[in-house]
Amino acid sequence: MREVLIILKKKIFALKGSPEQIARGFALGSFIGMMPIPGLQVFVSLGLATCIGVNKKAACLAVFNTNLFTGAFIFAFNYWLGKTILGVSPDFVFPDKIGTDFIYVMASSGENIFSSLLTGGCITGICSAWISYHLVLLWFQKKTYR
Repeated sequence: MREVLIILKKKIFALKGSPEQIARGFALGSFIGMMPIPGLQVFVSLGLATCIGVNKKAACLAVFNTNLFTGAFIFAFNYWLGKTILGVSPDFVFPDKIGTDFIYVMASSGENIFSSLLTGGCITGICSAWISYHLVLLWFQKKTYR
């Protein structure tokens, strides 16, 4: 695990661009990572990063805040948060595993399920983007001035 963190740290610090561009890329990727579109998050993040001119590599790295280990927990929380805010009470049991068929399962489960997941994802995505933007900006600014 320690080796993975060292490699990740080297990859992150090897990113080219201003601290602002890199932080914006991470913020975008963090937001997209919370959206209920597993398997497509990297492509969406890359496309949006290209369109708005933020660091593409940072955006693509940051979507992995949802992965095989964290995806089920994050999407279950987003679903709960969304249905609580929307005031809907759909009878749906969240899958134990997030796989490639997750989008199909959500789409075929009904509008309330997907809208709950999307609402919760937007809220946690905004929080995640805000936090990651500020932390990454601070991190890269300190690295730049050393």
